[in-house]
Amino acid sequence: MREEIEYLDIDDDLIITKKNNVEKKVEVKKEIKSDENPKKTKKKLKKSVVRKMQIIFCSFSAIFILGCCVFYGLRFIKYYRIYNPKIDSNTSGVFLANYITNKTEYATDDEDGLFSSSGNYIYKGNVTNNYLKYNNMLWRIVRINADKSIDIVLDDYISLLPWSKEIKSFKDSDIFKYLNNDFLNNLDKSLLTTTSFCTNEITELTKITCEKQDNDNYVKLLDVMNFLNSVNKGKSYLVKEEELVWLSDFGNEKVWHTNGTNVSESDANIFYEIRPVVRLKETNLYKDGDGTIANPYQVGSVDKLSVGSEVVLDNDKWIVYDIEDNIKLMRKDLIEKQIDFDKEKLTYDGSSLMTYLNETYLNSLSYKDLLVENTWYIGAYKDSISDVKNTTVKAKVGIPNILDIKFDSNIKAYFTSTSMEERILVYENPLRPSRITTYRSVRPCISLSKDTVNKLKYVDGLFILGE
Repeated sequence: MREEIEYLDIDDDLIITKKNNVEKKVEVKKEIKSDENPKKTKKKLKKSVVRKMQIIFCSFSAIFILGCCVFYGLRFIKYYRIYNPKIDSNTSGVFLANYITNKTEYATDDEDGLFSSSGNYIYKGNVTNNYLKYNNMLWRIVRINADKSIDIVLDDYISLLPWSKEIKSFKDSDIFKYLNNDFLNNLDKSLLTTTSFCTNEITELTKITCEKQDNDNYVKLLDVMNFLNSVNKGKSYLVKEEELVWLSDFGNEKVWHTNGTNVSESDANIFYEIRPVVRLKETNLYKDGDGTIANPYQVGSVDKLSVGSEVVLDNDKWIVYDIEDNIKLMRKDLIEKQIDFDKEKLTYDGSSLMTYLNETYLNSLSYKDLLVENTWYIGAYKDSISDVKNTTVKAKVGIPNILDIKFDSNIKAYFTSTSMEERILVYENPLRPSRITTYRSVRPCISLSKDTVNKLKYVDGLFILGE
């Protein structure tokens, strides 16, 4: 027979049951948790919280460190690839500066060539392996800087101009403004970086300082220090004997210039040679060449029409000298006929020379229909070289003014369109004021239409007219 248990009551300490009508009390032992030591419990709780915070902090730290490793690791790889490009069998992808410094054997004091100097590299003496082609013009490498940028100077002068009317600083001079406007506007600026030059006065060659610098512009002239550093055993690749080239440094009353392989001072308003200096970006790649004049290093595209490009029309060769004012070309040589400028007029506008070039000469060209009328600067030089732009004339055939970029300094004795003190200037070295009635050589200038320019094809170093 099943026993029946009846629960009658439950107390804090007893359970009262009734089994077969017999009451029974059962004592209940409860587990009572009590804080026998509150301080100890609080300490344990505090340790638990601290431990959790440490775990959270360590987790975030690990994530942060991992993120930094990934971020800076990728940047390291990126810049390592930039400054240490992969070199393959044909040297593609190598920076020009690295290629030159790795391939060139350094010279000693008794030799001419490339010298290492405090992380920089400079050429000294009668050097023949530092030629470079940029913007279809021939340059000489002057210096490879520690950051792998390259300073280059034109191998030939582009014109004969005064430094300025007054001496304040190179940046305030007429020639600085000309170089960083007229000249710079005709270059492929994407390949260049800003250059630097000292702005201190030089009164004595034994006390040359460079406490102040300008680093914000693209074109400068050679300075005294760079020029003198190029001289080795009385020779320099930068100048010919007795050549007078303006430098960027100035003194109290005069401006420094080359005088053979020495330097001298002269008044700032004298017409000396202008040889611009620019700085190539460190990221320019080696493309071709060995630095010789027959095979110069190349920077940029040679098959893109630019200043310095040679254009062949029929049997005549022309050189692009201005792309800012449409496309202007200067004849590579002089025309056979000598002619006077005019009998009375001192300006190209309406002169007998202008009439001859735009009628007789123009009609003799088989490609005359390809030429377009353009604006030519014919102002007289008075107080500033900017005066040349004060007067203009429109015509299909013009002649160079003193500001125009000129190629091949061996071509001389031809009329310019610039007058000075009742004389017309003839392009020689030095410039020669001439009577307008004297018969001189002529170097014509023309402009091509855009359609014609688009039809020019690059073939073996020349741009020829295609279909």
